This record gives sequence, C-alpha cells and structure tokens, in this order.
Amino acid sequence: MTPARPARSRLATRAGLLFASLAVLLATQPLAPASAAPARAPGDDFKWSVVPSSSKGPTVRSRFEYGLKPGEEVSDWVAVSNLGTKPLKVSVYATDAFNAPDGGFALLPASEQPKDVGSWITLPRRDYTVPVGKRVDIPFRVKVPANAEPGDHIGGLIAGATESTTNEQGQQVNVERRIASRVYLRVDGPAQPAAEITRVDAVYDNPLIPFGGGDMTVTYQVANTGNVRFSGKARIEVRGPLGVRVANSEVIDIPELLPDSEIRITRKLAGVFPAGRLDAQVTVNPQVDNTALSLTESRSMWAVPWLLVAVPLLLVGLLLFWLLRRRRFRRLAVEAELVGRGDAVPSAAASRSRAVVLAAVALALAGAPGAMSAQVPGALEPTAGVEIGVSIAPPTVSPTASPTATASPRPSPSPTDGTGGGGGDLPRTGLAIGAFVAVGAALVGGGAGLRVAARRRAVASSATGE
Repeated sequence: MTPARPARSRLATRAGLLFASLAVLLATQPLAPASAAPARAPGDDFKWSVVPSSSKGPTVRSRFEYGLKPGEEVSDWVAVSNLGTKPLKVSVYATDAFNAPDGGFALLPASEQPKDVGSWITLPRRDYTVPVGKRVDIPFRVKVPANAEPGDHIGGLIAGATESTTNEQGQQVNVERRIASRVYLRVDGPAQPAAEITRVDAVYDNPLIPFGGGDMTVTYQVANTGNVRFSGKARIEVRGPLGVRVANSEVIDIPELLPDSEIRITRKLAGVFPAGRLDAQVTVNPQVDNTALSLTESRSMWAVPWLLVAVPLLLVGLLLFWLLRRRRFRRLAVEAELVGRGDAVPSAAASRSRAVVLAAVALALAGAPGAMSAQVPGALEPTAGVEIGVSIAPPTVSPTASPTATASPRPSPSPTDGTGGGGGDLPRTGLAIGAFVAVGAALVGGGAGLRVAARRRAVASSATGE
C-alpha cells in the first residue's frame, strides 16, 4: 500500500503545474515591443512654419529687419513649410504688432485692418495650398510712405489656417491657428526714446503679529511714449521712516516694449515690517540702443504694528487706573480721619477737577489720530471739494399796527458753478486740530484751577475746625 503524500507536497505539485502552463501560454504569444509609439496629437495633422526666405530658399535670418527712408521700397521673401500629414491651406497676410498687458508680443486679429507697417506690405495673393512635406516661397514688397514718422514700426507676416475641431460640448467649431515671423522696420529720422511710469499701486497685508512682517503687493505700469522700442530692468524698494529700507525685490526684467504700448507688472514682497509710513518706490531703467534712461515713482501708505501700539497703551492705561485707585483710597482715608476728628470734609470740587482732567486727556487722545493724519504731507487719495452758494432773501415786515407772528424766511440754496460771486469760502470739513488743542488746554487749566480752589478750601476748613 502506497502512503499518501503530505498536503505540502500536493500544493507544490499544483503550483509547478500552474507556472508551467503560464510559461507555455506566454511562449505561444508574440512579444510586445519594448516601447510603444506615442499617440498622435489632434493637431499633428496641421503643422507649419513661417521663416524669412529668398528666391533660393530660407536664409539664416530669424526675423525681418529693415532700415528704410520715407518713400523707400524693398522686396523680400517668406517661406511657409507644411510639417503636418495633410495638405495645408493657409492665408498669408501682414499686420501690426503691439504689446499684450503682460508684455508679450501680440499681433492684431485677422478681422482688424492694420494701420502701420502691416499696411505697407503687399503680397501677390492671400490664400495658398502647401502639399505635405513641401515649402512655398512667397515674394512680397515693403513700401514706406513718404510721410511715415521716424522710429520703429513693428508687425508680422502671418500664415493662418482654420481647423475644424470638437469642443467639450461635442459641437463642431472652427479654430484659427496662426504662426508669424516678426517684422522690425525703422524709418530714418531722429530717434526719441521716452518712457513713463503711469501708475503705481501698493497693497499691504498687515499681520496680527508684526515681527515676521507682512506681504506687500506692488503693481505698476510702464508706457513707451517714444518712437523706438526698448527693454530694461526694474526694481522695487520699500522704505520706512527716515528713508530706512525695509524690503526690496529682485531685479525685474522689462520685456521689449513697442512704441505706444504699455505693460502692467505685479510683484509681491514678503516680510515687510509695518514700520508706520511706508514708501513703495519703483525704479525702471529702460535701455534704448546705447541710451540708458531712469524712471522713479512711489506710492505711500500707513502700516501700523497694532500689537506693538496696543500693548504700551494698555500698560499706560493700567498704570493710570492703578494711580487713580491709589489716590482715591488715600482720599478716602484722609476723609475718614477728618470725620473722626470732627473736621469738615473737603467738597467734591477735587473730584470734578479730576473728571475735567480725564476729559481733557480723552479729548487729546481722540484728536491724536487726526493730528497724525493731518501731519502727513500730501493725501494718498484725491479729495473732492464742494462749494455751496446760499442766498437768503431779506424778511418782509408787514405794515400792520399790531404785531403778528410771521414765519421766519428759510434760506433757499442755489447751486453755483464756482466761478464767481459768493460771500467767501466755507470752512473746510474734517478734524480741527487747533480746536482740539485749545479746548484741551482750557479744560486742563480749568481742572487745575478747580483743584487749587478745592485744596485751599480744605485747608481753610481744617484751620477753622482746629
């Protein structure tokens, strides 16, 4: 009788049979390639390039550059190559260039007619068909008008194709794709490089705990007001009281800015300490040919470290409260002693004097922010002035013998244009710092007088009691 195999032996046998079956199955199947070919992108059917060319084919130029006089003319070539897998139908035309808000090089849309260098370029026709893997060399002519202004005139030669595609909603839409080669043309004449910082805005995110500083976002706009293009560098510095620098940015590259164009640049500066009055100063250094310009504009704001201000004020308030409480306890002790001796108790004039002094201090503290803001040289935001003219008709007196009650005439306001007449300027609205100081001084003086009188009265009462 043959002994039964152990369970472990039977499991090993079954596993061996399973691996053998898998090996046979894999041997009968073809091996997959080591790397699969990439999937074709939807736009690979339409690929093309636009480069400067000649009658013999493309040249080493990367763009078209000309220096011409008014009325002068030049002929050139542009090459359009089909790099896709289908025949390419393109529209070739010229247009004007401009700077996008972020400084990028942009060209007018096909629906907008050019008015500058794009209108000076003439091509034989607009529509071309380029076979797969082929190139078309297209001649064109550039003629500068006799009244053309000197300086840079920038545009581009575009080859655009319309492609039918499906959007996310499953609808068939036509998408125009454009590829261009830049055209830089300088008309002879005096070059006038000029630039301007047209606007500076600064926003500060004041942190609750000021020791690590807060974030300041500075946005500024640079405009090319000259007749030649330029690029350059910019830098932002934040200065506090006494001109102490509290933060600065890295060097910022100004992209190529075309004439009559403007760009908007935003930078965030971290770790700016709220040192009070902060000045965000923007310096731009445009580089035009061999001429270097320098522009500076700034924006001011208040950034108060409220925690550092609140803690000392709280400590001062607690100290004043403790002093007043101690004086009150002393006064109560003195009054109790006087009552025990049968002497007269001083009147409440001293309490009234202290109330007057406290009111004066509170009034002075209330006027402090207004005084601080009034001392700032120049408002950060423009304020609107209002002029109101009021004409009051003289009252008419009834000739009756007995007096009768008549309604007093009301002034009838009449708007004026502010160009003449009137009985003088109205007082300006806002905080009157002088009035605060005068009233506070009067209250302090009155309180001091009342206190002196109370002390004299107390001394006199004590002397009489003795």
